[in-house]
Amino acid sequence: MNRYPGATGARLPRWLLPDNWPMSGNHPQLATLHFYADGLKFEPDEDAHADYLPLKGALVLPALIEPHAHLDKTFTIQRSPAQQPGLLAAIAAMHQDRVHWNQEDLHQRASQALQWAAESGVGLLRTHVDWFTADAPLAWQVIADLHHPLCRIERVALAPLSFFAHAEDAQHIAAQVAVSGPGALLGGFIHTSNWDAQAFTHLMQAAEQWQLDIDLHIDEELNADAQGMRWLANYLQHHTFSGRITCSHSCALSQQEDALQILDLLAQQRVTLIALPLTNLLLQDAVPGRTPRQRGLTLVKEAQARGIPLLLGADNVQDAFCPFGSYDPLDTLFSGLISLQLDAAFDEASQLICQADAFYHNDLVIFPHADTASWPLRQRQRYRLKQGVRYGDDTNDA
Repeated sequence: MNRYPGATGARLPRWLLPDNWPMSGNHPQLATLHFYADGLKFEPDEDAHADYLPLKGALVLPALIEPHAHLDKTFTIQRSPAQQPGLLAAIAAMHQDRVHWNQEDLHQRASQALQWAAESGVGLLRTHVDWFTADAPLAWQVIADLHHPLCRIERVALAPLSFFAHAEDAQHIAAQVAVSGPGALLGGFIHTSNWDAQAFTHLMQAAEQWQLDIDLHIDEELNADAQGMRWLANYLQHHTFSGRITCSHSCALSQQEDALQILDLLAQQRVTLIALPLTNLLLQDAVPGRTPRQRGLTLVKEAQARGIPLLLGADNVQDAFCPFGSYDPLDTLFSGLISLQLDAAFDEASQLICQADAFYHNDLVIFPHADTASWPLRQRQRYRLKQGVRYGDDTNDA
């Protein structure tokens, strides 16, 4: 296995480059990458380096990220399809499927998903795990035991908001998450159907006490009266929360007259938004026999304009929530490019599927025959370059 001290001829996205980076016509000048034990440094291509990997203009990104998946549910569509369109019908189908969730079943499906993600260039995968009782489910430990040399896993305890109605129950769940190992977060499903401000308070307080970051399924609906994001923005104005907060879905913002004010408040906090274009487009405004009228997506551009960190995730893959789906972030990005009308796929929008700090830790994805005009379409060929070592099916130098 060859280990390269660096690489030449890397085409990096503009979002990763300093403002004074030289241009070659309308494109950034290619870069030379230097791999050091303490990180990566880069500069415009100038000098030859005989022992460096020649990339010859290949597109280069930091390792990709899957910020929102469901490894416990994945690949169950054949045995448990939803009986009608919409979110609540999918939830009902998954409740029925849980009779199959033994250790062998969970391990097989989750491992298959992890392998797909890693082969696609994912270096960090965050999965939500359903907590349908107050105690940690079997899937919580099965997924904790999964390992892949190129992909780290984070787990989110996804419990209905009603599970936090009593402070002692919220503490019980948070305590289990806190002692279950690294990469564990507290979550919650927050929806008009289970809205409870006191329970939300207990969730936040338990996370703070146990020093847990949180990742919320919040306002996954097209209801202008949804209270989750509005309540959270107000809560954070009056209470200190020392951890990081991720808000996944937040579709209701697209219907709320005070959405921009909510975003203004959240921009002052350590909040990241996750948009899930594939699943939200499929489940929101789903009425039998009628073409959907609304996109069902959160306010991505408005959040970006306010400096709110934002990522795109796959959400569900081949289950009742999304019979299609993919663990390749390029598929997620393409759906976002079209549905959100994003610009500059490689130079700008690629940031929405990248683990940005992976670049400086020598963890890269190389697209050897890609061009910025067609990317991310027709880009199945790629390989990983981590700590100067090359991984992937493409064994010929780019």
